[in-house]
Amino acid sequence: MTGTGNNRESETVINVATVGKLRPEPSRGPERIATSCLLWIAAYLIMMALVALRLPLTRQHLSTRVPEDVKSELGDDRLLQLSMTVGTVVFFLVYAVIIALYFSLASVLDKRIIPAKCLVAGRFNVGAFFVIAVLSTIPVNLFSVVFGVVQPRDVPGYWVYFPSMAILVLAFFFRHWRHFPPGRKVLVVLTAIGLASIVAVG
Repeated sequence: MTGTGNNRESETVINVATVGKLRPEPSRGPERIATSCLLWIAAYLIMMALVALRLPLTRQHLSTRVPEDVKSELGDDRLLQLSMTVGTVVFFLVYAVIIALYFSLASVLDKRIIPAKCLVAGRFNVGAFFVIAVLSTIPVNLFSVVFGVVQPRDVPGYWVYFPSMAILVLAFFFRHWRHFPPGRKVLVVLTAIGLASIVAVG
């Protein structure tokens, strides 16, 4: 009887150990923290407000590009002004969609490429790609509004600004991605420059 009891006890110990091996704890990767949603919304609203302030410049630019033969065919100046108004509204709506898509792309990259974020004011998470997206859009449109420049790309230093800005932002956030392997570091740099260059080319 004693031998049978010992055998059952040893079987129980073996079974418990086997079950423990069959259910290992899942390993968790680095937590992906998103930039605060309020910051994205605020950046989008500021951007569209600047675009709205640029509409008079845009309308004036469109009116100067209308060929003389088209003006003569329209005849009535009110009809020409109406067409300019429609063109300006369409421009604003299309631009709003493009900026929304651009910020959506930046939001995905911001969450996946560099998961860690800086904490601002104790409550707002700010990521590197959020800063790149903001600095690629708002300063350019603000410059256009303040100085009345229709095509900022004609300003000297325009093409240097975007990649240089992306590199500086990555340098500021370097502590969040310095532990990445070399291949992923290259991906971070190329993605950041690419995100900034989309606005430059567009």
